[in-house]
Amino acid sequence: MSEIFQWVRDIFIIIISLTFFQILLPDSTMTKYVKFIFSIIILIIILQPVITFLGLS
Repeated sequence: MSEIFQWVRDIFIIIISLTFFQILLPDSTMTKYVKFIFSIIILIIILQPVITFLGLS
C-alpha cells in the first residue's frame, strides 16, 4: 500500500515540477517540444510499476 502512495506522490511532484518549469519558459517555438518531452517523462513514470510488475526492467 505504501508503494502506491509513493507512486502517486512521485507523479504529483513531477507534474508540479514540470508545470512550474513550463511556466518559466518563454513562449517560443520550443514550447511544443518541451511539452512533448514532459509528456514522455510523465508517461514513463505512470508506466513504471507496470513494467516492474511484468519484469521487463
